Amino acid sequence: MRIALSAVIAAVLLFVPSGGAEEVIHERIEWSDVWITNADRDPDKPRVLLIGDSIVRGYYNGVEKELGDRANCARFTTSKFAGHPDFLDELGLILRRFSFGVIHVNNGLHGWDYTEEQYREAIRDLLAMLKREAPDAKLIWCMSTPWRDSQDLSRFDEEKNTRVQARNAIAAELAAEAGIPITDLYALSADRQDHFASDGVHYNEEGRAAQATLVAEAITKQLERVQF
Repeated sequence: MRIALSAVIAAVLLFVPSGGAEEVIHERIEWSDVWITNADRDPDKPRVLLIGDSIVRGYYNGVEKELGDRANCARFTTSKFAGHPDFLDELGLILRRFSFGVIHVNNGLHGWDYTEEQYREAIRDLLAMLKREAPDAKLIWCMSTPWRDSQDLSRFDEEKNTRVQARNAIAAELAAEAGIPITDLYALSADRQDHFASDGVHYNEEGRAAQATLVAEAITKQLERVQF
């Protein structure tokens, strides 16, 4: 199903014009990964969608394991900044194919050539799109994780982590305006150097497990509110 849905996304993007009027800023490598569990059957329990990047992909399996038989899990992970028009095109296709009871969403560690003001507008548009395309889903915003200095994990990368904090502040403001609860993965690992892999961005097994537990707890609370 992963391969088939990825092929559908590629085909749709060839024929659907981009919704963004601004010039698209690409990264050196662009990637997207879609994974839908039990896509071939009518679900007997709510579907949960985790949206994010490689950090989300790292803890996804742990979340799926912790949720167990409470939910059918899915993920949309990508390198694309939320303001990249292809991001909304790809996400929109997933939301049109499947209904989700809970959507746990993060975007903030890519698209450094976009300004924080562009980030604000992108997240505003993303939240509006989720409300429009998945009106019955319980939304959760997830804070972006810290960025440490790969040469010295005891320190943060001053430039990148300052921007992570700025983007998190923007996302927290918009989530509060929309009444959306927050999973604070930044706070979880901000003081835990031992959670990080050697690149200062990704996480080791202990860090991923801690993230999975916190995310699963947040999703479980929202699943209790889902009518299914």
